[in-house]
Amino acid sequence: MTILLAPIADKVLDDNGKLRPSWVEYFSQINRGDAGTTWNPTITGLTTVGTPTITGVYYQNSGFTDFAVKIVPGTNTSSTLGVTTITTPFSVAQDVAINVITGTSNAQGVVTASSRTIYLPTWALITSPITITGRVKN
Repeated sequence: MTILLAPIADKVLDDNGKLRPSWVEYFSQINRGDAGTTWNPTITGLTTVGTPTITGVYYQNSGFTDFAVKIVPGTNTSSTLGVTTITTPFSVAQDVAINVITGTSNAQGVVTASSRTIYLPTWALITSPITITGRVKN
């Protein structure tokens, strides 16, 4: 993984309020240059019909980790609050809320620092892909 240093000696915006070229290049390289670290999350307590495809990726930068997990149901999946969990492969310094997008709705889960565990909210018989995203402090 390449860590890009921000051009902190240069102002972010010019006198007209536009990003200066050094910052445009910095943000462009962040978006293009890092594919993240993939992992195969194991989800405990997920009820499935059919075999789901579960993938994960995370990016570590400046003391934070951004992550995403995608669940593509075989037929459908269901989750129970307090039962359905994922253990992260990275450290977590403090508890934080995370987003779970299930089709056309959004719910929140929680990551607990003491166990590095993502607790997922309740959903039932979801047939569309589910995306779980969050940012934690390391």
